[in-house]
Amino acid sequence: MKDSIMPIIASGDCRLNVLVEGPADGPPILLAHYLGGRLETFEGQMPALAGRRVIRFDMRGHGASDAPEGDYSVEMLGRDVLAILDALNVERVDFLGVSLGGIVGIWFAAEHPERIGRLILANTSAYLPNKDMWRALADQARDEGLDQIARSMLAGWLSAGFRESEAAEVDTLVRHMAMMPVRGYRGNVAVLRDVDLRGSLARIAAPTLVIGGEEDGPRSASVPILTQGVQHGRSAMMPGAAHLSHIEAPGAFNAAMVAHLERHPGDDRT
Repeated sequence: MKDSIMPIIASGDCRLNVLVEGPADGPPILLAHYLGGRLETFEGQMPALAGRRVIRFDMRGHGASDAPEGDYSVEMLGRDVLAILDALNVERVDFLGVSLGGIVGIWFAAEHPERIGRLILANTSAYLPNKDMWRALADQARDEGLDQIARSMLAGWLSAGFRESEAAEVDTLVRHMAMMPVRGYRGNVAVLRDVDLRGSLARIAAPTLVIGGEEDGPRSASVPILTQGVQHGRSAMMPGAAHLSHIEAPGAFNAAMVAHLERHPGDDRT
């Protein structure tokens, strides 16, 4: 196998854009992005993952993947992950998920524990209580498109300091979300509206690192809930970062990520 491949992998009737990099015999890790992101969002993590077999993909409704009509579910997104692993003949994988990608990681680790090694849940939650907000966003996207939604949503997900110092990168992130097909955005918003994985946390036996951003406001309340809810959880807070901590604080994020991935198995119960 080459050091880099870009297969299109089918999950049911949805074609998924996948990028696989690194040595064929390296330990595999799969990276799942946030709502409005795409596989490029993890460029800042790639240097720290050198030597690993890194699997990135555009989640359905995003990037170069298909965007089927209708509501999506967390199970549907989780089955997309399974289709990718099966197509690549990967039996067991470490998993890093950010926000929406972290929700998929919770489902995956609870429903398919035999396929998961180590789990990293960043800026995510098992349950989102603000159902009316997600319904309103889906309606706004249908009626107005995504330009204003992308600008306001990213403004709420990034710290003021990052927005001021990295305006060009903020514009890129906004553009990526605004370019989503409206049906893809609405399909994924349905996942956030409907998800409730609180009852699944206790079934997660994979060693788990929960990452939060110190400037993520009320959303950071999910960090202790997830950490205490899984069987072997630890947490790390990223200074100066809000909801997209892997982008805002890549140095601290990568250090915590690598330490967890390389942690000795005997230390996971401490």
